[in-house]
Amino acid sequence: MKAPRVGTEPPTRSIFDCDDAHRSPITADYDRLFQSGMIVLDTNVLLNLYRSNERTRADTLAVLTKLRDRLWIPHQVLTEFWRNRELSSVRHHHSSKAKEARGALEKVSRAAQDALDRWVTSVHLKNDVEVTNQIEAGLETLSQTMDEFRNLIEAQASKDALSGTASTDTDPVLIALEPLLNGRIGAPLSPEDHAKAIQEAQERADDEIPPGYEDFRTKSPEQAAGDYILWVQILNEAQSRARDVLLVTGDVKKDWWTQRDGDIPARPRTELAAEMRTRAGVSLFMLSPGELLVWADELLGLQVDEGSVSDLDQLRESTPASDAPGSGWTTTSLNALMIQLIGRYPAQAKVIIAAAANGGLVDRAKVYELAGYPPDRQLKGFTRPISTVTRELQDQGELTGDEPFLLRTVYGSETGPSWATGFRIPDEVVPLLRDEFERTTIWNSAQRHEADNSS
Repeated sequence: MKAPRVGTEPPTRSIFDCDDAHRSPITADYDRLFQSGMIVLDTNVLLNLYRSNERTRADTLAVLTKLRDRLWIPHQVLTEFWRNRELSSVRHHHSSKAKEARGALEKVSRAAQDALDRWVTSVHLKNDVEVTNQIEAGLETLSQTMDEFRNLIEAQASKDALSGTASTDTDPVLIALEPLLNGRIGAPLSPEDHAKAIQEAQERADDEIPPGYEDFRTKSPEQAAGDYILWVQILNEAQSRARDVLLVTGDVKKDWWTQRDGDIPARPRTELAAEMRTRAGVSLFMLSPGELLVWADELLGLQVDEGSVSDLDQLRESTPASDAPGSGWTTTSLNALMIQLIGRYPAQAKVIIAAAANGGLVDRAKVYELAGYPPDRQLKGFTRPISTVTRELQDQGELTGDEPFLLRTVYGSETGPSWATGFRIPDEVVPLLRDEFERTTIWNSAQRHEADNSS
């Protein structure tokens, strides 16, 4: 009788065999992470220090100071921090919100006045002194109440606003962050790896592989790839350190999180947890900034104010309303962009129209033909002018910011990671462009080109 062969027994598997990607985190996990893990801060955690009130800012900095030896900041976070720090919605968050609230109150006052005026006119009470006197008295009371609200809003905005942020030498947030993050910031990707990451982000977005595919609906490829570049840097550092990762982010998009369901806490997308386990051999955990304060209160004894947790929850970035009614392209918004492109960047305008004539896609050869480019010219940066005009129109209020990016690069692998085989426009704009340009020379030229290629 032969002895059993060694090493042929099947591996023992458990219900959590899928890289533990479905396991709910427990207190011991966060205790371990606070003691020996790698705690990664996303950009919104840093920018929220400007948006928070004084109490929340102090609580957040106290927690980060306690965890300073565990902190690590991907270089992509630093890039995004400096790109966004001087935005009015960040550095002047409280005054901007106060202005919005005042504007809303003004609309309420005007709406009340207009509604009463229309009512008095429609029921023929303009000459009824008793009624008009009651309305005038009520409107005066309303005006006084609105003034009290405005004063309250202004006082609170002044209390919460940060002074000294105009200069980096006097900015209190930078003064607090510099010693905390010194020596804890990762290196940028090399130019070659950066270009490769942009291509990979595009390819993953086409298949809705997290993270970051949601951003490709509304941003240029270079900007939309930011989340994936961040992810690559985290993976690389986790592999180097061989430590479990806790990512703290205010990003609520579904390409990062498994959606919350009742009392089941949110956790990272299973694909991300599995990729972290495969690439780095460690576990991935995620918390929102408010949840970080909750666990710090429980495990570190910092006595975090409950109001700070609530404030940070309210500051979490809203999920892009790409599915909301009217959030995509309209004839008006598309024409506003196309008019600018036709006048300033005709090559990009021609390519967009040619893509519409071909059902949404235009190939590399057609781009060279329409733009009049020599064969040795690269297409890298071809969509950048569209990004420029899009941002300008968003600043002017012509675009909402929820429109899908108008011209996405289709990458191939002919010569390198930045090789573009063609460009694609969103399906929803094809009929809009057809209605506007179908009888133009550019449209007819595109159709002739496709007919020549098929014959």
